[in-house]
Amino acid sequence: MLFDARDFIYIFHFKKTIMKKRIFITNDASFLDTGYGIYGREILTRLHNSGKYEVAELGCYSDIHNPAIKNIPWKFYPNAVNGEDARVQQYNSNQLNQFGLWRFNRCILDFKPHIVFDVRDYWMFAYQENSPYKKYFSWVIMPATDSSPPKTEWLYTFTNADVVVPYTDWAKKVLEKYAGNQINLFPKIANAGINPNDFYPVPDKTQHKIKLLGKDYSVTGLVMRNQKRKLFADIMIAYKKYLEALKVSNNIDLYEKSILYLHTSYPEENGWDFPSLLLEFGLLDKTYFSYHCKKCNSFFPSKFQTSVTACPTCQERSLAMCSPNNGINTNELNQVYNLFDFFIQYAICEGFGIPQIEAAACGVPIASVDYSAMTEIVEKLDATKIPVDRTFRELETNADRVYPDIDKTTQIIYDFFVNNTQESKAKKSQDIRKKCIDIYTWDNVYKTWEECFDSININKKLDWNSPDIAPVAPQLTVPNNLNNQEFITYICTQLINSPELLHTAAIQTLIRDSDSGLVCRNRITHVLNRQQIVEYLEGFLKSKVMHEQVRTNPQILQPEDFIK
Repeated sequence: MLFDARDFIYIFHFKKTIMKKRIFITNDASFLDTGYGIYGREILTRLHNSGKYEVAELGCYSDIHNPAIKNIPWKFYPNAVNGEDARVQQYNSNQLNQFGLWRFNRCILDFKPHIVFDVRDYWMFAYQENSPYKKYFSWVIMPATDSSPPKTEWLYTFTNADVVVPYTDWAKKVLEKYAGNQINLFPKIANAGINPNDFYPVPDKTQHKIKLLGKDYSVTGLVMRNQKRKLFADIMIAYKKYLEALKVSNNIDLYEKSILYLHTSYPEENGWDFPSLLLEFGLLDKTYFSYHCKKCNSFFPSKFQTSVTACPTCQERSLAMCSPNNGINTNELNQVYNLFDFFIQYAICEGFGIPQIEAAACGVPIASVDYSAMTEIVEKLDATKIPVDRTFRELETNADRVYPDIDKTTQIIYDFFVNNTQESKAKKSQDIRKKCIDIYTWDNVYKTWEECFDSININKKLDWNSPDIAPVAPQLTVPNNLNNQEFITYICTQLINSPELLHTAAIQTLIRDSDSGLVCRNRITHVLNRQQIVEYLEGFLKSKVMHEQVRTNPQILQPEDFIK
C-alpha cells in the first residue's frame, strides 16, 4: 500500500497527539515530610499511578547518596550535594541553587518535558521564567498567594506562565483583582489535602496522652515552621494570659493539667529564640516540643531540652528537636495531632496552612487568624476565627499582613476549655473531621491537576528536536540616542532576538532601575550605568546561545551523576 507525503504528516501528527505527556516538577524532594514535599509526593504518585503520563522530579534538599531515592518509581534528579562534594562551593554560591536554579535547565534538557509545574513560593520558582527552553514546554505554576497586594514583579512573572492555578478561592480573587485578564488563570482551585487513612482520631485519646505525655493533659497545639511570620512569641503571650485567667477564676485543676505543645524546629537561622521566650513568659514547665533521634528514629514529646541530647531509647547523644532534615513520619505526626484538644494557626498570613486540615482530619477543633487562606479554611470547616488586631504593610513583600488580637485569642482558648461541655467538644470533633474529609482530600486535589494538565495542548509548543529558529543577531551594535527603555528593548528584541524577555520580571525591574539610576544591592547603593546593563543582558545572550548549542548537539554535554 502506498502513502504520499500528506499521509506521513497525518501519521506524525496523530502520534504526537496521543503520546504520553511528559510532566516535570521542581520541588522539595517528594520523600521529605515538608509541606511542599508532601504536596509533590501526593500529586506525583497519582500522576505516575494513572499510567497517563511520564513523570520526573527535580528534588531539592536531596543529594545523590540519599537512600530514599531508590524507592522513587519515577525519574528523579537530586538537586543538592553533600559537604564533601567538589561542587559544594558552586552550590552555595547562589542561594537560589537550593531551589533548583543550577540544575533546572540541565534536567529538563535530559527529560524534555511537555509540561513543567511548580507549587512553591514565588522566589523558589521565579528563575524558571527566564529559562531559554521555555518555548519548548508549558509552564504551570501555583503561587502560594498569602497576602494582598502581590508585588509588581510577581504579577509580571504570573503573566508569563502558560497556566496559573490558584491555591485557594481567596488567592483566586486576589489574582483576578490585580492581574485581571493578563494571566491565564485556571478556573478551579487546587488546594492542599489529606489522606483520611493517614490522619484520623485515635480510639482512646486519654490513654494516648498518658502514653506519650505521662498525663491526661489539656493541650493547645500548634504545628508550624520556626519562621518570622509564624507568631510564636504572640501565642506564648496569649497562652500565659490564659493560664493567669485560670488562676484568677480559681480553676486550679485545669491550670495544673494545661500545656502548650509546639511542633516546630530549633535552632533555625532567622527563627525564634525559644529558650529566651520560655524563660521570659515563664512557660518552661508548660510547653512541650517534638524530639526525634537521628540514630534509632525514636520520637518523643518533651519539655525543652538542649539542641542535641541523649536519646532515652538508644542512649546516644543524637536526640534533637524535629526539623525538615530530622523529621517524624506521617504516623508519628498523626500521634502528635491526637495529643491536641485544640489547634491554633497563628501567623501573619498563610498561602494555605496544611496543618489546619491535618488537625481537623484528626478531629481536633481549630481556630485560625481571620486573614488570607486561614479565613477560607475556618469558614469551610465551620471553625473559630481569631479576630485581627491590626493590619500592617510588610517591608520585604510590600503586602498587607496582620497581627491577631492577643486578648481575643486568650478568650477563645479559655472559652474552649472552660465553657464547653465534653459532649460539645466531642460533637465539634466529629463535625470538623467530616467536613474536612468531604472537602480537603488529595484525591480531590489531584482531580484539579489532572484536568489542568489534560487541558494543555502540547502541540502549541516547539518540539524539543526543532532546529534553532531564532538565532541571535550577527552584529551587536545599538543605535545612539535611545532612552533607557528603548535601549534595553532594542537589545532584547534585535540582538538577543528574544522579545519575550521584555515581559519578564527581571527585565521590567532592570528598566525601572535604569530609569532610577541608583540601585541597592547587598546594602551598597551604586549607580547603574549602561555598561552594567549591557553586562547583565549579556548573561541572557550567553545563556541562550549555550543552551541552544547543547540542545541541538547533546553529545557535547558532560556526563552528570545526578542525571545517571
